[in-house]
Amino acid sequence: MSSKLIFKCVLILSLVCFFNSEASERSVDTIPKTTVFNAGDDGIDSYRIPTLTTSKKGTLLLFAEARKISSTDKTPTDIALKRSEDHGKSWSEIQLLTDGGDDAFMDPVALVDQVTGRLFLFTTLWPSDDHSKLKNTAWVVISDDDGLTWSKPRNITQDIVAPNHYIGGFGPGAGIQMQGLQFKNRLIIPTRQTDRKISKNRTIYSDDHGETWQTGHAAPDGGEYQIAESPHNVLRYNLRAGKGKRTVAVSNDGGMSWGESHIDFRLQSSVDYGGCQGSMLGIDTMLFYVGPAGGLGSANYEDRQNLFIYRSLNGGKTWENDHLLYDKSAGYSCITQLSDGRLAIVFETSDSEGFPKMTPGNRPPGWMRLDVMILPERITDKKAWF
Repeated sequence: MSSKLIFKCVLILSLVCFFNSEASERSVDTIPKTTVFNAGDDGIDSYRIPTLTTSKKGTLLLFAEARKISSTDKTPTDIALKRSEDHGKSWSEIQLLTDGGDDAFMDPVALVDQVTGRLFLFTTLWPSDDHSKLKNTAWVVISDDDGLTWSKPRNITQDIVAPNHYIGGFGPGAGIQMQGLQFKNRLIIPTRQTDRKISKNRTIYSDDHGETWQTGHAAPDGGEYQIAESPHNVLRYNLRAGKGKRTVAVSNDGGMSWGESHIDFRLQSSVDYGGCQGSMLGIDTMLFYVGPAGGLGSANYEDRQNLFIYRSLNGGKTWENDHLLYDKSAGYSCITQLSDGRLAIVFETSDSEGFPKMTPGNRPPGWMRLDVMILPERITDKKAWF
């Protein structure tokens, strides 16, 4: 029996266990969802790759790639934003923060400085005539009025990219501001950088509220990832490492360097397309991971489905709980804590068992949407679960 077939069998057995668990019996579709972006709205072909954050004033801000003419990566894309001042009940009209023409602004990563109130949106520009990464540039857009207005995008490539390297992307997901005393208020952003031969992840960080940025050393891995602080003063990353695998590593020096990485076999992940991005949030010793566990898929549908949330009470060393949030299509996600303590999650979704396997340019309006769900308060109670 081939290793690929063995892996598929293990995945199927794992999913059967999931769907027969007490957790999944308590879940499916019991948490209301609000659609914020839907493919075809406002003349945009598709919205993908969300980043969600909560401002100092408590405003919820959702950014996403607005893929203007096709759902395909690196086609003409700008960064879209909608705001909610009532914890996700209602949302503003769309704002476009970039104007890339035929080029593609991709992988948005939002960050809030809870001291100054300043909002940052980081993104990578892929030129339409070169997808090699060698002409990519890194950009930041800033707001000082709670996201109502934004600066013009500023090129920060020379400020954050390591010597003789090129920017492959940010995150995707969200940045964080550290809370532990050792690195109090340090701003943390995940980047992916390449030296032409190999891609490695590097943290960029700021200790002066984003006025200047420092670039950390190369991490053991390269790929889409998100960083969380849990417990205080300790950073952990969680990375899309391949079909069904999640790789994790720890930094004890505020993101300047990373220890050896290893696969966290407890976290399930979809298999199609080399896995899927997942999101994390740390609240002191509590750590949350959100991502699609995957499914059986079919000839017509991808296996990106079954959105789960996991909780750890020891900073991700072990995971004591998991819960099925949505049993249909689920892709990229992002998680944030609201000002009232509850958690909000945005994720790519649809009503089918998985996203349709169609030629990307032929996907119909509404084939994917970005939904936000607000989780019950008890999820952040160390003594309780759903």
